[in-house]
Amino acid sequence: MLKTKRAFFIIIAILVILDIAAAFWYVAGRLNNDNHDNPFSVEERDDVVSDSTIVGETAPDKFDLTEKSAYFVSVSPVSASKPGVHWTSTKRYKGRIPVSVNGSNAIDELLKEIEHRAFGFGTGSVNTCATAFLKSPKFNTNTSFDFKTVTKAPQVSEVYGNVSTIKIYPTFTSDYLLVMAIDKQDYDGYTRTQHMSFVIYNRKKHQVLEKDNVFNKQLEPKILALINSHIDELNLGGSLNLRHATNLPAQISLGRKGILFVYESGSIAEADKGIIDIFLPYSRLKPYFTSEFSAIVDANNGFWDYEPVKFDD
Repeated sequence: MLKTKRAFFIIIAILVILDIAAAFWYVAGRLNNDNHDNPFSVEERDDVVSDSTIVGETAPDKFDLTEKSAYFVSVSPVSASKPGVHWTSTKRYKGRIPVSVNGSNAIDELLKEIEHRAFGFGTGSVNTCATAFLKSPKFNTNTSFDFKTVTKAPQVSEVYGNVSTIKIYPTFTSDYLLVMAIDKQDYDGYTRTQHMSFVIYNRKKHQVLEKDNVFNKQLEPKILALINSHIDELNLGGSLNLRHATNLPAQISLGRKGILFVYESGSIAEADKGIIDIFLPYSRLKPYFTSEFSAIVDANNGFWDYEPVKFDD
C-alpha cells in the first residue's frame, strides 16, 4: 500500500513538471515569433491602464512589424560595349515600431526621433518616411539614369548593384527605459558601410534621453579617460589595435549591466574593423551620471533584451 501511494505521488509530480515545461516552451515560442502576437501585449491584459506613467507602475510595450522592399534597374545599359549590363538598386526596410509604450500611445516625441535618426526628417509617421525612402533608387554613379521598377532583384552583374537597407527595432527595455536601434547599411558591390544609431526613451516620463540627460557634461573628460583606459586593456589582449578616443561618441546604447559607447567605423580603428563598441559597467560610470539618470539606474528593474529584426530572405 505504501509503495502504491509513493508511485501515485511520483506520477503526479512528473505531470506537474511536464505541465510547467510545456507552458514555458509555449511562452518562449510565442515571444520568439517574429510578429506582434505576444502573450504579454497590452491588448491581452485586462489590468493595463491606458496611460501608466506613475512611478512604480509599468505596462508592456506594443510594437508593429513591417517589412518592405523595392527593386530598380536602369533603362539604359552601363555602356554601349556592355549592352547586357545595367545599373541595379535594391532598397529594403524592416521595422518593429512602437505603437504604445508603458500603456500609452502618446509617443510622438519617440517616433519623431526615430524618424530623424533613420531618415533625416520627422513627419510623425515612420511608415510615411519608409515609403519615401523606398521610392527612388540609389545607383553607384554620379550620372543620372532613367530607371524602371521591377518586382524582384534583377539578375545582372552584382558589381554594378547597390543595396541600401534600414532596420529599426527595440534592443532593450526595463521598467524605466526603452532603447530603439536604427541600423543603416549600404553595399555598392565592393564595400559595405554601416551606421548605427540609438534612441533612449524614458518609458515613465515619455521623454527621449540625450547624452546630457545621462552624463554630467562637466565630467565628460573623466568618462573619456575611463574609455581610453579600457581601450588600453583591450589592446593588451587582442588584435584590434585600437586608437585612443578623442571624444565621447555621438551614439551610446544601454543594457541591463552598463553602457555601450558606439564608435563609427574608422574613428578609433582601421575602417575595415567596422563599428567598435566600448562597454563600461554602470558601477564604474555612476559617479559621472546626472542625478536623474543615477536614480533611474538605482531603481531600474524588469530587464528584457530583444533580438534584432532580420529580413525574411
